[in-house]
Amino acid sequence: MREAPPPQTRTSFPAVLGRARPLVAGALLALVAGLLPATAAPATAADVTDGLLVRYDLTQSSGTTVTDSSGRGNNGTLTGGGTWTGQGGLVLDGVDDHVKLPNNIMAGLSSITVAVDVYVDPGQQTPYFIWGLGNSATSNSGTGYLFTSGDAFRTGITTTNWAGEKVTGKGANLARGVWKSVTYTQTGTTGTLYEDGVQVAQNTGVTVLPSAVGNGTTTNNNLGRSNYAADRYLKGKVANFRIYDRALAADEVAAIAIPDGTRVAADTAALDLGDLSAVTGKLTLPTTGTYGSAIAWSSSAPGTISATGEVTRPAPADGPATVTLTATISRAPPATPRRSPPPCCPTRTTRRWARGLPPPCRS
Repeated sequence: MREAPPPQTRTSFPAVLGRARPLVAGALLALVAGLLPATAAPATAADVTDGLLVRYDLTQSSGTTVTDSSGRGNNGTLTGGGTWTGQGGLVLDGVDDHVKLPNNIMAGLSSITVAVDVYVDPGQQTPYFIWGLGNSATSNSGTGYLFTSGDAFRTGITTTNWAGEKVTGKGANLARGVWKSVTYTQTGTTGTLYEDGVQVAQNTGVTVLPSAVGNGTTTNNNLGRSNYAADRYLKGKVANFRIYDRALAADEVAAIAIPDGTRVAADTAALDLGDLSAVTGKLTLPTTGTYGSAIAWSSSAPGTISATGEVTRPAPADGPATVTLTATISRAPPATPRRSPPPCCPTRTTRRWARGLPPPCRS
């Protein structure tokens, strides 16, 4: 389980004012984080390690050997390229990048959990698998596979090809352009699908056990590649890929998903409006972070810069104007003003920009 950062931090970034031209004004950038009432830090959930068969953190910086930290020695092989970014995960290009897993990874399993943190690029082509464990298949034949796809977000298992799939599905596409924690568990004939640690689908009629795929012989086990050669490769990023030899309980699935505190911290760190020292037109103010946090904006002078980024430039005689934009970054229930702390506060941080707004050019 990855810990969330401390709930209260303050950092400021002064910028030098400059007026090389009448249209240029200075700026002061300030970050104010953790403005929620102070509360006791929650206990950090223990990582879930019981039953791990494969664990690829995917945070290494180089190499084609993908290290398995489960202790089982099930290292993978990075094929086709891929770009390591350290804590940002492994970037896959959607052309041929993927991670090849060892053969026969599901042999003897009557229960299984497969989990991964995935960022599906908005330009992802279809059809595609996020991961596929099994053997190669065609539209006419196959000896089975277990897979998850973001298309109609679903997991399926079969001992043949698509015609025999037993599907556990949400019925809606997995969101693109945002990090999602995706987990599938199966014990007996019950398959359960989770999104960001929350159950979104269940099927009690999954009559194919993992061990039945290929009768235990599987030679086409991949992260980022489909079992169908004609399908598209995954374009995006992956991290924290895991396989267990048992079905995790719901609280365990929640424990290995990206925590809200981590999401808010990452979206806060990434939030940047660029150079606003000489604003002349509408600003693009993001409303969602790449880790799924909601971003709400307010302005100290809505008549000059609105909360949606609309700009009304001051009159030439008034000189440059300075406006403070405030971004509230949150997860879970939306924040509402209260006189006292609620029993359960959403995770949120606030970021403020004080920006220079130049007047329009004189005609």
